[in-house]
Amino acid sequence: MRPTGLPVTAVREEIAAALAEDVPWSRVLNSICTEPHPVAVEAARAAAHTNLGDVRIFRGTKRVERKVVSLLLELLGRPQGAGSLVSGGTEANLLAVLAARGDALRTGRLSDRPEVVVGSTVHFSFDKIFAALGVTPVRVPVDDGLRLAPESVEKALTEHTLAVVATAGSSELGVVDRVDDIAAVLEPHGVWLHVDAATGGFVIPFARELGLPLPRFDFSVDGVRSITIDPHKYGLANVPAGAVLFRDQEARQADSFFHGTPAHTTFLGTRPGSAAVAVYAVLEHLGREGFVAITRTNYENTRHLTDRLAEAGYGLIIRPELNIVVVRVPNAVEVSDLLDTRGWIVSTSKRFEDAVRIVVTRHVTRDVIEEFVPALIRADHDIRAGVAER
Repeated sequence: MRPTGLPVTAVREEIAAALAEDVPWSRVLNSICTEPHPVAVEAARAAAHTNLGDVRIFRGTKRVERKVVSLLLELLGRPQGAGSLVSGGTEANLLAVLAARGDALRTGRLSDRPEVVVGSTVHFSFDKIFAALGVTPVRVPVDDGLRLAPESVEKALTEHTLAVVATAGSSELGVVDRVDDIAAVLEPHGVWLHVDAATGGFVIPFARELGLPLPRFDFSVDGVRSITIDPHKYGLANVPAGAVLFRDQEARQADSFFHGTPAHTTFLGTRPGSAAVAVYAVLEHLGREGFVAITRTNYENTRHLTDRLAEAGYGLIIRPELNIVVVRVPNAVEVSDLLDTRGWIVSTSKRFEDAVRIVVTRHVTRDVIEEFVPALIRADHDIRAGVAER
């Protein structure tokens, strides 16, 4: 810390210079997050001083959070459910596994070595969660469509099974597990079913309204006990803004792992109220019709991208279900690195060699796609030709 402070103009200039080094959203094609909606930014600024960890002070902010939770529960088919806003998918998934463990303890089913059944495409946040909680992951194969196979889930169930995690939109591939089929397999066993919809939660409901053949994943499926959804992804809210939702208050079982802090139903104590206010602003401003319109545009742009890639001779690993395109590109890591030096940010698949992953969200417009595809072709050509300079 400096012995004496700088003038505010100097601080602003320093911050502006640092932010100028960030990659502009129009060149980011690997992120499921996007530039927040202007109404979210405005709302977050107005609530920058608030702390949802102190509800006796920030009463109105807490009331807004409860409204947001109600709106999300309505979106996911369970207005009478329960839930909390959290920092993002990792915290939400952690709370869901904790709730599953609390439920198993309450019902006498908690094993001395609890297991959670997951598919090989499950989000990496669960690796951290299982390590922290001392839970053993049981990884089962996915089917030809890269979805968690219900028959594999059933074979993996034992007396130690604490929960099963289905994914409604894998972050790497955009694949949606058949949650209703998995729930049907679990029903006779009474096993907790958690759905990680951090990626697809703000896509699938609106895509289904548009007639896309995506499966149900929400509380309309009997047996779904908890859901993760991230408003700071396709929900267009400021980071950090996630949510964990439960079928009912009993499923939440907050008191089983938050002794002495009945007002805190999240892992974090101090929480930015600005996130709740930002989410509320976007939900109320756009409404369902607004999100349907944005989803329509995202799918139109996704189809435009796949058409342009096909015209250039590139094949896809899998037909996109959500707005994530995984395209076969030789020397994908080298191509990605070269694109990075040229100002384009993509990612590569961890599951498939020689595959570039491209995410289409609100800032990835048709104009951006028209600039990107030739840049990808040039980078691919230069790597094959051994040309690595800018």
